[in-house]
This record gives sequence, C-alpha cells and structure tokens, in this order.
Amino acid sequence: MRCPNQLLTHSLFPSQHSKSILPNMNAGGEQAADIAVQGTNTSSITSKRSLERLGYLDPCHVPGVTEQDSPLMLKYVVPKPSRRSPVINRAYYQRTESIRILVEGWIEDCEALGLDECAVISLGCGFDPTFFRLTTLRKDKENRTKLKYIDIDYPSLILERLYMVRNQDKLVNLLPQDPSKDDVENFVSDTYSCLGIDLRKLDQLQRGLQEAGITKDGPRMPILVVSEVVLAYLEADESDAVIKFFAGYPEATFILHEQCIPTFDPDQKEDNLHPFALTMFRHFQRTMTPLKTLRKYMSLEDHRDRFQEFGWTSCDILNMNLFTDFIVMPTEEDHQRVAQLEPFDEYDELYWIGSYYFIATASTGPGDTPVMTRSPDVLRRIGLQTKLKDPKSLSDKHVDQGSYIGLGTSPTPLPSSTIPSVEVKWAGQTPFPGLDINRKGHTVSILGDDAYIFGGFGLDATDHREDQRVFQARSQQTRLGSMLRLNLVDGTSETLPSDENGPAPRMHHSAVTTLDGSAIYVYGGRDGPNKVHNDVWRFTADGGWDPLWRAKVNQAGDSSVPKGLFKHTANIMTIADREMMVVFGGRLESGEANDQVWAFDLEEGQWGHFQWRQPDQRQNFSGIFSHSSVVVKNDDQQDVLVILGGIRGRDERVMNNVWRITLGVGEEEPQCWVEAREIEVKESSAGDQLKPRFGHTSVAVGDDRVWVLGGVSSPGLLQWQETMIEIRPNNGTFQHLRPSSFKELVMVGHATALDKSRGRVIGVGGGGTCFGFGAWWDATGWALQL
Repeated sequence: MRCPNQLLTHSLFPSQHSKSILPNMNAGGEQAADIAVQGTNTSSITSKRSLERLGYLDPCHVPGVTEQDSPLMLKYVVPKPSRRSPVINRAYYQRTESIRILVEGWIEDCEALGLDECAVISLGCGFDPTFFRLTTLRKDKENRTKLKYIDIDYPSLILERLYMVRNQDKLVNLLPQDPSKDDVENFVSDTYSCLGIDLRKLDQLQRGLQEAGITKDGPRMPILVVSEVVLAYLEADESDAVIKFFAGYPEATFILHEQCIPTFDPDQKEDNLHPFALTMFRHFQRTMTPLKTLRKYMSLEDHRDRFQEFGWTSCDILNMNLFTDFIVMPTEEDHQRVAQLEPFDEYDELYWIGSYYFIATASTGPGDTPVMTRSPDVLRRIGLQTKLKDPKSLSDKHVDQGSYIGLGTSPTPLPSSTIPSVEVKWAGQTPFPGLDINRKGHTVSILGDDAYIFGGFGLDATDHREDQRVFQARSQQTRLGSMLRLNLVDGTSETLPSDENGPAPRMHHSAVTTLDGSAIYVYGGRDGPNKVHNDVWRFTADGGWDPLWRAKVNQAGDSSVPKGLFKHTANIMTIADREMMVVFGGRLESGEANDQVWAFDLEEGQWGHFQWRQPDQRQNFSGIFSHSSVVVKNDDQQDVLVILGGIRGRDERVMNNVWRITLGVGEEEPQCWVEAREIEVKESSAGDQLKPRFGHTSVAVGDDRVWVLGGVSSPGLLQWQETMIEIRPNNGTFQHLRPSSFKELVMVGHATALDKSRGRVIGVGGGGTCFGFGAWWDATGWALQL
C-alpha cells in the first residue's frame, strides 16, 4: 500500500509542464524510481500503525478487543512505531477504514450469496497485514464461503515480507502451511499466496494467479482486486493494461484508491490549478517521483471513462470527503469519538486532501440477475448504493461531479464562466509591492491610512527569503507575535519593534476596530494545540499595546466570562447605546465548539453573557467555528450580525447556512438576550443553493451587500468561479463575483478589511500546508475595487 504523506499527488501540473517534469530515465534511472516507489511501503505501514496505537481503529470492530491483542496485526509488521501528525492520522484513518469496509463488505456479500469460494487480490501489498487480520476474525466463525487471499508486489518487497513473516510466530501460525526454505520470493497455498510480480509484466501476473488457483474460465469464483495508490506509479498505458486485464474475469470487482486533480477553473482546466495542487506539483517535480497516470487521467470523470472503456459494466467514484461522510464517519458519534483521540485543527488541509483522493468501485458482473446468480455487490452491502441513487441525499451533501460520478449518473455539473456573475476588478495587480508576510490565521485592522497585521502562523519576517511562496517545512513555521504596519497610500510595509509587554504569539484570534477608528481590540486565539488565550488587548497607533482583561477559567460547566476561544469571530456592535465587541462561535481549549455568545463592553472593560432567548436555538447551533460574521443594519437601523458557513462542532459538518443574529437588553429574563433566524439564500437567477464553506471572510461593502471571500468547501473543491460571492441578506439572494483576471490565490487563513477611503476591499496573507510537501503563501496581498 502506498503513502500519501510521502507520495501524494505527483503530477499536479499544467499541460505545458508535462514534458519537463519527467526526466529521461535509462535502465538505471527506472530501477532507482522503482526503489523509490517501493520505499513508500515503510511510511504507509508506519502511518497505519500510528492509527492503531492512538485508538483510531479501536475497538478493532471486535467487542472487548484492545490494542494489545488487536487483530489488525500492525504491531507485528512495525516493530518501532512512530506517531504521525494529527492531519496524517485523520487522512489515513479515512483511507484505511474505507478499504476495510469495502473489503469486508464484499466478503460478507459473498457469504450472503452462499458462494462456495471467492478471492481477494491485493496489488502493491507491501507489508499490509490484511490477510492475517481477516484470518483472525474468521477463524471462530462458521464461514460458508472459502476465501482465497493473494498479496502481490515487487519481488524484492515480497522477499522482505516473507522474511518478516517467518520471524513472527504470531503471523507464521496464521498461515495455512509453513513456508519452505524455497519460498523466498513466492509463497503459494490453497487459501493464501504471496507473489513477487512486477505488474508491468502481465504474462507473469497471469501465470502467478493461475498457480494460486485464480483462472478466468474455471469454476465460479468472484474476485476482488484492491489497488491502494499503486497503479498511479505506472505509465498510463501500463496501468490501463492492468485494469483491462482484470476486466477479463467474469465476476470481478475493482477497488481503486488514488489521486485525482479536481477542477479549479473549469474554463482553463489544465492551466489554472488550485495552489494546493501547484504546491504538490512543484514538490514532486523536485523529487522526480511523479504519479505518471495523472498526466492522462485527472478528473473523476476521466477515471470513470477509463473503466467503462476497458469493459467494466459498473463504476462509481467518490472523493474521500464524500465517502467518509456517507460511510466511514456518518454519525455524530463517529466524529465525536475520533475528535477525542488527539487535538486536531487542520481542517482545511484535511478537506483539501479529501478532494484530491478518491475511491472507485467497478464491477464486471451482472447487476440485475436473480438473487441466486447475482454477483457480489459491495456498494449495496454497505448501504452506499441507496444513498447514491437518492437525489435528496446527494443534494443534502452538495454533491457535484467533483465529488461523485458513476456510469449513467448526472450529478450537478461544475460551474463555468457561463454561470451568472458580476465582474469585479482588481485594484491594481500588485497593490502592496513590498509585502511578503508568509502567514495565516492572522488579523488585519485599519486605523487611518494604515492597516495593522497581527499574529498568525507562518514564517517570521527574518526567517524567509523574499518572494519564497512554497516549500517551507512545517518545522520552520511558528505562531507569531509580531505586528506589521501596511501603508494603504503607497503600499509599503514595515515590522513594528517587538513589545515584550505586548500579547503573546497566537493564531486564529480576533481583532476589531472601534467605531471612531481610534483603536484595535484583540481577543483570544491559540498558541499550542491546548494553549488557548483568554485575554483582551487594546492597540493604538500612538500608545501601542495595553492589556485590558485576562482570566483563567475552569473549563468545566458554564462560566460568567469566556473560557478562551479561537477560530471565533468578533464584531463591534452598538447594543442598548453601548459599544460592544461581540464574540460568536469558536473552539474551546477542550476542542469543543462554543455555543454561547459574549460581548465585551469597551467603556466598562467587562464581559456580558448574552443568553439564548429561545433555549432550543442553543441546541440547534451546538457551536460553530471557522465561520464568518459581519454587522449590517436591519429595517429599524439596528445592528445585527450575519453569520455564514463554518464547521458545526458536534459532527464536523461544513455548513452553508446564513443566520441573522440579534442581541438586546431588556428587563425580563434573560436581561441580555440573543436570538437567531435562519435566512434562506439562493442564487439570484438560477436559484441554486450556497455551497458549504469555512475558513472564509466576510466584508459589508454597502447597504444589504456582503462580500464572502475564499474558504474551503466539502465534499468538492471550492472552485475559482465560486471563490467570491455577494450576498444580499434582506433579499435572500446571492450572486457570484468574477474577478477581472485569474490569480493563484488559496484564500484560506487570510484576513480582509474594508478600506473605505480608497473604495476597495483588501486581503492579506493566507495559505495552506500540504503534509510535508511545503506551504503555499498568498504573500503579496490583493485588493478588489468596489
């Protein structure tokens, strides 16, 4: 099995690069490339062992089983475990569980059909111990169907695998027979075979399968072929040959887990790639380890058409975000269990990865024959087939062709320049020529003719080279406590002298400017994963930093003051004729989402707790984070909050809801109250729904006009034509904003502000990290003309 944190999407590149990305390899070069591919086995299996140790795979689907006696067997193949980062653990959990569910579901369907025998063929098996896990789980059951299991990989890897098995009594005892001294690169028995075969040599593959008892014209034996990031390393014609080879078996099912390149700009599919894709492309261009098949098969549609062309009669392809949502983690309990295993906050990376990986299931067997002769149907067995045929289910998940496609299906097409939109112009191609901030999770606030950029996560001003946008390792990045001043007149910038009495470094905090434009108020944010700040600071251009309030609060139960938040929003509002900083949503130190509303009185320097006027609204919200909020006027010219999107804490669902939040003070209990009303917002001409998004920003640009900029969506990628929209809350409509030209912007973790004096919206910073591939930074800033 192959490893995404070592060899993820290799061929993410525009077509004009296709010739330059790959070196001309002679025989020695090809051998070196094969060795590099084989080396990914270690990283892959180590990542899966990390899941087992941390409890992601607990309870191993056997009641009462602990990690010590886990039937997963990973501890026997990884003697020296290593803990992976939380985002790698999450991504690997989704991947590992997806394969497990599909393999076990297919075997269960064979049992339910009363078949005499069936076979699982694992391509590029590496050290994967699935056979030993299945043997352990099946040994105490009455199995109607005899299972053959065949592991296949490079001869050198199989040699290592068999050596490893020989030296583990637990594994040897699970073999149907002891391997002989001659079983070095191959082991063949009635129920388990381990074959050293190069998949590019189909004649050897056919002979090896025949020796293992798998033939195309023998007694009825459905086969399941599993390829987990394997065929992508082959040239397109070589991987095509493998898929066509197995299509020759009358009852075959193929599970393919690989990378794709989701469309970012439908009008320029090959030229305008998402910055996440460009970062991976440049990484693998340097390492010279491309996923060659991606040059030909980029989209889910491309992969579906390939299966159809080579004789597969059914094919369904889901990206990992959608498969996880439907099958791996479909309930709130699933999300809550995983969320408790370790601190996790890299949702943008996780959802991006989920849109770049997919699960395909294809079949050659008949689908509508009587039950007694029906072939195994794993999608029906695991309950996915019904969901994929339910239009409401697909609509509720906001499924389009970027997240699911199948034979004979027509999900919502991807947007293009034909969708109704309003053009907006960039306010200069380079409005801030000296800016190179390389940070995300920061804030920007305007005082007079200067914008002040504080905090965030990234590279300190002294730690990076000018215009370096990619390839910084995570170890070089840190939480920042520096303040940058950006002159909005001439675009120059400078880092202000550090203040040892100022706020500690932090990210995902909030910053607001007072109504008179004289001061900035900063609240909350986090340093480490479990270090959340609970303080309020005031900054003025002349006086610098001034600490106003801080407290350490017991995290258990409710409190009369906030407990410390990050990924919340803050806005200045006038409530009962008092100027207040209203804090909404966010995450607590425990990782839970905040479902309470707080307001800091700027004059008194104290917090007020605004309670839900209707108790069920607190339950309905259940806390959100990574949303956006903006202040607008209602019909009575009173301040109200408009909340859009975010992630719902209880089930980690990416939201597309728009809420109008009203706060007030009265004599009846609760004296300080808040209430919410959901606004149904649809596209102004076609009536389409808003796509879910988080990590975006919102700016009020006029009466009943809110610009929503950037973010991450799910299950599909938020595309260039959907990156910017204008919402009219009072009308309940939105329209797409079409920038005058394409820019390579990720627009996540960025900060925006309304520059009224110059009639524009400015954006600074933002970026994303892609495992160990490097970070992309929107480093130079941008501006949109109103």
